[in-house]
Amino acid sequence: MITPEGLKEPGYRMNKPTTCKEYGASLFLIEENKDVIDRLKEYFPVRWKEIFALSVFRLLYQSPLKHMELHWEDSYLSEVFTGASLSKNSLHQVLEDVGQDRQGIAEFLRSFVCGHENLLIDLTHIFSLSDNIVLTEQGYNSEWDLTPQINLLFIFSFDQKIPLFYRVLPGNVRDVNTLKATILESGIRDVIIIGDKGFYSEDNRRLLSKEGLQYILPLKRNSSLIDYKILKKGTKKDFDGYFRFKKRFIWYYRCGKKDLPVWVFMDDCLRTEEERDYLGRIETHPEDGYTKEGFHQKEHTFGTIALITSLKLPAEKIFGYFKSRAEIEQMFDTFKNTLLADKSYMRSDKSLEGWMFINYLSLTYYYKIYQRLIEKDLLSRYSPPDVLLYLSKYRRVKVSTHWIDLEIPKQTRQLIETLGLHIT
Repeated sequence: MITPEGLKEPGYRMNKPTTCKEYGASLFLIEENKDVIDRLKEYFPVRWKEIFALSVFRLLYQSPLKHMELHWEDSYLSEVFTGASLSKNSLHQVLEDVGQDRQGIAEFLRSFVCGHENLLIDLTHIFSLSDNIVLTEQGYNSEWDLTPQINLLFIFSFDQKIPLFYRVLPGNVRDVNTLKATILESGIRDVIIIGDKGFYSEDNRRLLSKEGLQYILPLKRNSSLIDYKILKKGTKKDFDGYFRFKKRFIWYYRCGKKDLPVWVFMDDCLRTEEERDYLGRIETHPEDGYTKEGFHQKEHTFGTIALITSLKLPAEKIFGYFKSRAEIEQMFDTFKNTLLADKSYMRSDKSLEGWMFINYLSLTYYYKIYQRLIEKDLLSRYSPPDVLLYLSKYRRVKVSTHWIDLEIPKQTRQLIETLGLHIT
């Protein structure tokens, strides 16, 4: 049409949709992680756009590298962070560039350190069959899988409930020197090492003490350091006291040396469960050595947790630190099963380091959503994946030269209102 302002296309062409993209989840993650974006710009000025986009798509879609470009083209991120390249051919170099800068990664992580109660856990492993990764070694894991693996060490904030720092280690390395080196690299003070029953040995304990490291280590129930005389009496009269922990009452007493105490905790609910389990195995698995005599020999130990620690704290605090291990195990479950990061197909140590950094960022986004749901008392209604799924249904379409919102589903609108989000 000819107008006083010049030539204009007919209306039916002006309003013809040209591009439709996912908007809600992408913009939410941008708004929630502006601090991350700012720090990425500071420490990775060349690759920050690709790093953020990759970490978002790992959380949203658990996407492998080969599908990243497809998600990029469908996401509103590509409109916000123009100039980034997520093609299959360029991503390998992105991971190499990021992974070779471990100093930059460490400085980035240190810039987010917060909280005053920090726990170090070495729990998880990543399987890899790559012959070019030096870190892959056969090591111990709970699945008894002999596939070469890489170990991941995490420092977790007890009071903030978020992961603070990580380090990639060879699959066969799990010693005190590694723990100390990780703490030093993180720059975090007052880290408490929470071990598992397989970690305790007198040599390890002495090394921890020699290096000035704080620790809480569980003992196996047949340990000679545990005095069961009080439990064998069958009464709680001689216990030192009790406290409430998550709707359960925990009784405790202290034994061992004065300068090296052993705390013994009794959970009656756990005791009942273990007694029922053992008696059931007498009937179903007698060939494995479960007998009535064996039950009577062990019944005073059912429901007990024995901890040896360097901390001079009340029993309730020590028990709370140790039980937080379950929360951190949940974090690793998220890392492996929600992000599907339990296997690596990287071809070099540098690209592996870069890939782990991407997954670590995704994990922190996940925990921010988790904390928001806790604050709003919505964890019984929504999970972090639910939030992202509903928000991803909020899409935008480009009409001629501008963007308009498509109809937002009712459940998505309700979620936006309930969480008090500002993404419309």
